[in-house]
Amino acid sequence: MEAPPVDPTALGLLMYRAHQLARANANEAARPTGIELQHAGVLTTVQAGRIRSQRELGAALGIDKSTLVRIVDDLERRDLVQRRRTPNDRRAYEVVITEEGERRLQEAGDLFRGAMLALLEVLDPREQHQLHDLLARFVAQGHGAETSGTRKR
Repeated sequence: MEAPPVDPTALGLLMYRAHQLARANANEAARPTGIELQHAGVLTTVQAGRIRSQRELGAALGIDKSTLVRIVDDLERRDLVQRRRTPNDRRAYEVVITEEGERRLQEAGDLFRGAMLALLEVLDPREQHQLHDLLARFVAQGHGAETSGTRKR
């Protein structure tokens, strides 16, 4: 017997509430480090070293320019990143993570993981894998990993 269709509005609201819950718990857990998820996204991307310019950083993270400038300003004020002029274009800046930024990102990452593990306790390991796989497939469609009209299973 086939399952009835899901109300897309109800599903969207549920996904939004799940995001709010995960974000709030992660941010609360990492509060002692002063790092929130939005900071961690920027720090992690900069730490990876492939993207340095603010323009590329915003595009990679899907963050608008003014929000990214605010986040980078905040991180720079706390000595977690530095802005440096790029060698190829003296008008542009690259964002570089500091040693303190790396240390605090590691500390926050451990706390984020703990918060997520606590939230995932409601699911058994098989359900956790299933949730991960479904969300990964769902998100991949926004990154061109799936072509419209076809689904990968």
